[in-house]
Amino acid sequence: MNRIPFNENEMTVIGKYPARGENPSMLKLDTPVTPRENMLALYRREKPLWIPEFFEMKAFAPNVLPENKVRGMVMETLKMPKEEFGGPDMFGVDWIFMPEAGGSMVRPGTPKVPDLSRWEEYVTLPDPDSWDWVGSRESNQELIEKNYGREAMRLTIYTGFFERLISWMDFEDAAVAMIDEDQKEDVHRVFSYLADLYIRIIGHVKENFPVDILQLHDDWGSQMAPFFSLDVVREMIVPHLKKVVDFCHEKGMFFDLHSCGMNKKLVPAMIEAGVDSWQPQIINDTWDICRTYGDQIIINVIPKNTPKGLVSEEYDRMAKEWVDDNFELFCNHPFILLPTPMDPFGKTYVDPQFIAGAYRYSREKLDH
Repeated sequence: MNRIPFNENEMTVIGKYPARGENPSMLKLDTPVTPRENMLALYRREKPLWIPEFFEMKAFAPNVLPENKVRGMVMETLKMPKEEFGGPDMFGVDWIFMPEAGGSMVRPGTPKVPDLSRWEEYVTLPDPDSWDWVGSRESNQELIEKNYGREAMRLTIYTGFFERLISWMDFEDAAVAMIDEDQKEDVHRVFSYLADLYIRIIGHVKENFPVDILQLHDDWGSQMAPFFSLDVVREMIVPHLKKVVDFCHEKGMFFDLHSCGMNKKLVPAMIEAGVDSWQPQIINDTWDICRTYGDQIIINVIPKNTPKGLVSEEYDRMAKEWVDDNFELFCNHPFILLPTPMDPFGKTYVDPQFIAGAYRYSREKLDH
């Protein structure tokens, strides 16, 4: 990326990003290139103009993907009432949308697949070629032209490999199947089918929407530890995940893995699959993960927890110190700032003026 000297006019506030959780709205500044260009430079492992921020990626979730309605994640031109969220997914599994949680769960009861060796007999096999991609593209064209382009477009596919197994079998049986010698072949058969299915969907996605970053949603851990060992992930998930990642790269998209849990031990598997970035939950030491693996995978890190109610000059001073302390790490282990982590307890607060200061001082240091 061509170097552009910092100009004080860049600090002009031209808007705000939506607030998230207990944290306030982050500021949109008058940047010399679009945040999208800067973000993609980071993903290409080029030298960006400033340390990118998570909100400089913008989610797009059209209803043409059945999982978006089911999981309550529709973000497109046509607003969908929450009452319409949930219902059967593309495999016929029934989900219940929980407004208080902002997400969905499989309806409790009899699992959809009682015998994994015969899974094709129990589920509906979706046909993405029959979905109304052209209609979705046309109905969202004005929204895309107006709201995407300045920020990088990220589209998420729900649900990944292990999460899909859970939705079919419930958690306990899905976890056992991952390590049961009598079921491993069946798991591989399911995951191979899912990889091919996701590739078909991603092909339609790229043909119809200007997606920069494809995200796959697949939780691998609990609050305390991963659900399974690194060897299990390498054996059971990586070959199929890598196939999807490679296809995204062939289509000119970067690949982000959304995987909740205390999953540091599984990062080598993400790297082996070719994953470009991972956004760890706040329960992880994101800085430790970045220092350990950030030369091979982009990590979303939680910035400094700042006190509330300080004057702008104090946040500015803290931002300068923070950039000075972490600049060498960023140059060798590129990361993305996650200034408003999902923290329902409000324990983490990041002030917008601190993030604005981080922009200023990273711009100045990256000029050289």
